[in-house]
Amino acid sequence: MLTFSVHMRLLIRYLLLLTLMPVLVNAQPCRSFSRDSLSTITSERFVRGWRFYSGDDAAMASPEYDDSQWKITDTRMDARRRTGNAEGFNGIGWFRLHICTDSSLIGFPLMLVLQHHGASELYLDGERIGKWGIINGKDSSEYFNPELSPVFFTFNNPGHHVLAVRYANYNARKNQKKYDINLTGFNIKLVNPQRIVSRDYDRISSNTFLFILLFGIFLALTVSHLFLYLYHRSGRSNLYFSFFCMGFAILFFAVWFGTANSAPFSQLVSYYTIPGSIALICFSLSGFVNDLFAKGRLRFRILGTLSIILPCIIWIFNDPGGVASFTFYILVFVILLEAIILIIRAIVRKVPGARIIGAGVLLFSLFVFFTLLYILINQSLLFEDNSIAALAFLTLAALSFLGLPVSMSLFLAWNFANVNKELTRNLKQVQELSDKTLAQELEKNRIIAGRKEELEREVAVRTAEVVNKNEQLELRHNELIAEKHKSDELLLNILPEEVAEELKRSGHADARLFNDVSVIFTDFVGFTSAGERMTPQELVDELHICFRTFDEIISRHHIEKIKTIGDAYLAVSGLPAPNDQHAHNVTKAALEILTFMKQRRQQLGDKTFEIRIGINSGSVVAGIVGIKKFAYDIWGDTVNTAARMEQNSEPGRINISENTWQLIKDHFRCTYRGMIDAKNKGELKMYFVEEQE
Repeated sequence: MLTFSVHMRLLIRYLLLLTLMPVLVNAQPCRSFSRDSLSTITSERFVRGWRFYSGDDAAMASPEYDDSQWKITDTRMDARRRTGNAEGFNGIGWFRLHICTDSSLIGFPLMLVLQHHGASELYLDGERIGKWGIINGKDSSEYFNPELSPVFFTFNNPGHHVLAVRYANYNARKNQKKYDINLTGFNIKLVNPQRIVSRDYDRISSNTFLFILLFGIFLALTVSHLFLYLYHRSGRSNLYFSFFCMGFAILFFAVWFGTANSAPFSQLVSYYTIPGSIALICFSLSGFVNDLFAKGRLRFRILGTLSIILPCIIWIFNDPGGVASFTFYILVFVILLEAIILIIRAIVRKVPGARIIGAGVLLFSLFVFFTLLYILINQSLLFEDNSIAALAFLTLAALSFLGLPVSMSLFLAWNFANVNKELTRNLKQVQELSDKTLAQELEKNRIIAGRKEELEREVAVRTAEVVNKNEQLELRHNELIAEKHKSDELLLNILPEEVAEELKRSGHADARLFNDVSVIFTDFVGFTSAGERMTPQELVDELHICFRTFDEIISRHHIEKIKTIGDAYLAVSGLPAPNDQHAHNVTKAALEILTFMKQRRQQLGDKTFEIRIGINSGSVVAGIVGIKKFAYDIWGDTVNTAARMEQNSEPGRINISENTWQLIKDHFRCTYRGMIDAKNKGELKMYFVEEQE
């Protein structure tokens, strides 16, 4: 019976062991927390010991998920510190932390604060308790810094709990390269909200008030001194001091905006502007002290150029920690040292106003100089809260920053007082001089008044003479203009406009060769017999009407009239200004002339003429011949061939050469006449123009 009892107990233990085996296998090491231990949990400790997996699965939020094979890491994934992941983190992954709590934390309010440049979701025991930004792939995720948006929660039961963070930061490597941000993961801390919320709220409120107040003060100084410079540009110190205050206004706003904004990109860009604002401060400080207390400009030009170029190199080449940055820090030291030396030298030499304005600038330069020196020596500027060192540092900072506008205001007041004293002294001297010379001035005024009357009479006479001469000159001028207009019109009737302008400009016009022109000849058929049927006046009047109409037609088609020879009419297109459509223009003009003459023939019968027209295209020489009664004429084989085309034409027809036909065949319907013998030219191909296509 005893043996059976022992075996039963062994069997029960074995079965219990089998039952608990899965739990024991899946059990994970957890971190113990109690209410008393919260005060000892620092952010540096809380970020360590998390399990990490690079990938994404919704089941990873569950407390039962097996993460025993995950990598133990630091949530910050700081590539520079090489904590956890030596290459940092880029993309999306899950972080899990196992927590064991006792009964003292049941219902006790707790607060989790995250700080990152990506997007995240926070889960407690599989339930999402916080979300910051949107995780939606590489190109569609939206990032948010939750530093100012903590999450509050409580533990409802003691024992094992799992905190899980789904985190995405696809811009991590870009932020490392562009902004020198090595925090590729996130910071997280667990705090007692009863102790931290009020303190953080007061800190944020005081920081906002302080930075906005300083921003407003220096912005007002920027505007006021800029207007002072615009109204009085002889002193550049106001301009430099305006830039100096502008640099501080940008600096304070950038720092405040970076701490008060929850968009990572805005924060990074805000802090990225700090080197630019420091460069502006250094540039303007060097210009300010050199303008007031130094004569040379070479040193300022060198330092000012470097203070502008070095931040640009840092931005362009994304080198916030390289040679350019180190050189820029050295430059800041040099400019501060220059300001200190120049101000001390001016005070020693008793330069007017040096003690007043130099006190503020010197205090600021010394404060910044020794602060940077302290940071370089101790690698930090951290003080214990409410310590004497912290209070002393804040007091000196306030005095150095506020001492600048105060010293400048005192300098302006002193300068204004000196100017008023100088003006009062000058006014007194002027008054004394006025009393001594008043009698002399009155005598001079009497003499001047008498002379003035004489001069007024002389001026009246001279004015009348000048007016009369001007009227005569204006009349003569108008006459000359009218004569010139007549001569210009007469010259344009004889010569083309371009040739006339050349003749007036240089006194002569050179003959020119024109390679691409079209020449048109017209001749009235039976002109002699028509003269027998009409009186001389009727003959001349009809010729005048016809040729006047020809002139109007060719003018519309940009054709230049050369001359009339008896009843023949000669014109050319393509000179003196070249024209690619010369053959087309001449053919259209010829058709209009032919139409006009046919209509005229229908109206008057034998009281008018029949016409033959010939056209040829080629090259001609054009120029002015003669001295008295000179004329503009054209010569060449093209002209002779055009005359042969007219002679071999028929009444009421337009006869053209092979050259012209090649140029117009696509636009006009023509009839080939064959090879026709032309005087002194042999047989030539000729065509009748019928109409336009």
